[in-house]
Amino acid sequence: MKTYLVTGIAGFIGSAIARRLLANGHRVVGVDNFLTGLKENVPPKAKFFKVDISKSSELKVLNKFKFDAVLHLAAQTSAEISFENPTKDLLINSLGTLNLLEYCKDHKVKRFIYASSTSVYGDVDEKPVSITRAANPKSYYGITKLAGEYYVQTFSDRMDTTSFRIFNVYGPGQNMGNLKQGMVSIYMYYFMKNKPVIVKGSKNRFRDFTYIDDIVEAWVKAIHNPKTYGKKYNLAAGRKTTVGKLLEQMALSWNDPKHSIQFVGGTPKDQFGSYADIRPVMRDLNWKPKTNLKKGLDNFVKWARKNSKRWR
Repeated sequence: MKTYLVTGIAGFIGSAIARRLLANGHRVVGVDNFLTGLKENVPPKAKFFKVDISKSSELKVLNKFKFDAVLHLAAQTSAEISFENPTKDLLINSLGTLNLLEYCKDHKVKRFIYASSTSVYGDVDEKPVSITRAANPKSYYGITKLAGEYYVQTFSDRMDTTSFRIFNVYGPGQNMGNLKQGMVSIYMYYFMKNKPVIVKGSKNRFRDFTYIDDIVEAWVKAIHNPKTYGKKYNLAAGRKTTVGKLLEQMALSWNDPKHSIQFVGGTPKDQFGSYADIRPVMRDLNWKPKTNLKKGLDNFVKWARKNSKRWR
């Protein structure tokens, strides 16, 4: 049994990874400040502390533990919200990452995995984005996630680090009450409430929608895999899907093909589109995404119908 720290354990991805680690027989310690995470997401078997990672003094509650790895997913994760409060975005995403790296250095934690974002790329053309492509973020969020990557890279001579640039994750467990984060979950909310789906931007925008179970599998495979040490990867399904195609499949999954869709302006500095070249992560982890969009949305719809009362 190993002991892992999962930051952002009340969030969508962090909680899913924590549940998998617990199911595998490991000990999980989690921190979150509930800025966007939900208390009910924290697995009951995890040891939890409410911590703001932008305040290094609050990390002292972890001093009694000896961690085999830190899985850092805590973040302000909305590009739209980052324009409303860029200072908070900077403190959580950049300073918070630096604080955790300093903690790991001081407490001799040798393994650190960082959740970065496709937002670091900015505008790209209509072909798979290689991990070697120059980053040029458009949003404050993208800037702070890229800064986090550089901090992680700087510490790679003192610990084994990996950064995952994660693309558009969706699936059961996502917070559908937050209408500024997560394209699939936002649209799913409108379907669930039988309201017109409000789409900010063109239906021709495209994304790389990645099912949560595939993301979790990659993280778990990477934890003690030496091939990943000192590297960064795109983590995605490796498939281009337009917003129009996404909405079409969502309507079919809801069995509501005539659901009303309303297109309005856009969000500040929104990427028009991106999808990932995932060959390096497939090779090094012996991993590949298993869930296509139809199956993933069918699973998400089933979960949303069952849990609809959570979002009245």
